[in-house]
Amino acid sequence: MINYTVSKRQNKKSFSWMYDIKHPSFKNGKERKAGFKTKSEANAAALEIIRQLQDGQLVRNEKTFEAYYIDWLEIKNKKTVAEKQYYWYERSLKLFKEYFGNNMLVKNIKRSEYQKFLNQYGKGRSTETVRKVHGCISPCLRDAVYDGYLSKDPTYQIDVKGTKKPKSEEAKYMTIEQYEGMLAYFKTREEMSYVFLYLMAITGARFSDMINMTLADLNKAPGIIHLPGTKTSNSPRDVEVSQKDITALNTKIAQLPRHIDGRLFHLSHTAVKKAFNHTKKQINLNDEKITPYALRHTHTSYLLSKGIPIEYISKRLGHSTISITLDIYTHLLDEHKKEQGQKVREIFS
Repeated sequence: MINYTVSKRQNKKSFSWMYDIKHPSFKNGKERKAGFKTKSEANAAALEIIRQLQDGQLVRNEKTFEAYYIDWLEIKNKKTVAEKQYYWYERSLKLFKEYFGNNMLVKNIKRSEYQKFLNQYGKGRSTETVRKVHGCISPCLRDAVYDGYLSKDPTYQIDVKGTKKPKSEEAKYMTIEQYEGMLAYFKTREEMSYVFLYLMAITGARFSDMINMTLADLNKAPGIIHLPGTKTSNSPRDVEVSQKDITALNTKIAQLPRHIDGRLFHLSHTAVKKAFNHTKKQINLNDEKITPYALRHTHTSYLLSKGIPIEYISKRLGHSTISITLDIYTHLLDEHKKEQGQKVREIFS
């Protein structure tokens, strides 16, 4: 919001008019100019400055990106996200400074240079890794435009691509039999880490989607769980599950310690992984490449095998666009198409 005033400035021999304009893009948040002969001249000059600000033609703030980014992390409560996610916020700033330098001003960040920055980082890395960095920096830059630190959005239609092929999708999945075996074992355990894993398995959630859950989130509505994710603007979402599962989870959680902050889970990645590895042993799954994140991938595979549309799955996973879902699960979709093709052949045989 832009505020301004026009006032008379008196001295011993004469007087003049001046304007005061308040806007975050100015140093110290305001700009003043005096010496106008009439009130109308001062008013016209102030309105011209305001017009330029509104049109994005005037950016005078000397704030560095590092300073703005650190403030942005604080304002957006990013320090409350999962430890693994916050690591990427810190790493992204480090990478940005290595490319642009420590004293890069927010107002000087150009779209072409930002694209070159991502291109350089993408050499020898996967698209998903580049997307993590872009996902940490781009929301900050868009807010900087709104706050008046930038005249244009340097992230507009940016290509996010790496040169390294992602890890084999097969390595990230369990079989449906293994997935169901894990679900069965999770149900037998009462500890917090196993309750957490069971929720991951039936919702397809990330660690960061669930770590801040409260009892109200678990009981959003009959058959509905709210995931208060923090990774992207699409992460907070409601997902449909069996009411029977919600009732069973409430029974287990009622036996667990209550926390003052209202969160259901106080767990580290290490604790969850330890419980997951123990479960792998119980179902004779001896593949080191299978991690807790495989629950998310296998959940997706399971839904596709049941004929659930990819559009619904994309929203359920909290992806910002369906193209992200298509990129990640191309292998699964190809297999699903083969299965559907065979069904069509059988119909017409």
